[in-house]
Amino acid sequence: MVVKGFGMKALWMVLALLASAPVHAEVIEFPDEELATESVLPVFDHPVAVKARNVVTEKRIELGAMGGYNLTEAFFNQLSFGGTATYHLTEEHGINVFASYNLPGETSYVPALNPPPGSNESLNLQYAPRPKWMILGSYQYTGFYGKMSFSKDAVMNLSLYGLAGVGGIYIGDKTFPVLSVGLGQKFYFSPNFALRFDLRALIYQGPDLFAVPKSILSTATSEQSASRFTNRLHIGSILNAGVIWLVPGT
Repeated sequence: MVVKGFGMKALWMVLALLASAPVHAEVIEFPDEELATESVLPVFDHPVAVKARNVVTEKRIELGAMGGYNLTEAFFNQLSFGGTATYHLTEEHGINVFASYNLPGETSYVPALNPPPGSNESLNLQYAPRPKWMILGSYQYTGFYGKMSFSKDAVMNLSLYGLAGVGGIYIGDKTFPVLSVGLGQKFYFSPNFALRFDLRALIYQGPDLFAVPKSILSTATSEQSASRFTNRLHIGSILNAGVIWLVPGT
């Protein structure tokens, strides 16, 4: 028992000496470029933005019916209807053709601007040359394709695109060249059908209705020729909305 007690005391003394002995820690340094950063992004040789693409547009024709509203027209009917056709060269690049017809009629501003009956002057804006139709050919670039889900069971595909093109606008009895740029969004509710929304800016030289109104419109009794007016720069915008169909098998 004495030997055993002495052995325990010796063991405790050894442990105490080890605990009190100085410990020298070695410092290891690493280069900064080998240390982990706050975030690490994986690198792929062939990145894919959206997997399992539901809507394939490459080498396909897109047809649609559109209704429009002219946001900057003050005197004539702002409503129009027409159609659109797009050939998709790739998933990003395409050629778009858009045509629209303006509904006849004037806005409420026309009778308000005309002088009252019996006045010696009459503006007669209802006889001014009005926009009748327009056709545009545009380059279409689809910059974004994605998916959006409102529930666990339904997924809507969408794409955002830009437009830039030229064409003609028929005002009165004369056609004027027009430049156009725009932005649009498509919401696909099936692989072949979608809602399409376009906002296009229009820039063109057209009749200046107030350049010489007294000598032309004041005595007019029918629509006047656009060639009788001097031209000025017009900047307008038109919002279109409609339904499109991707023709299968093209």
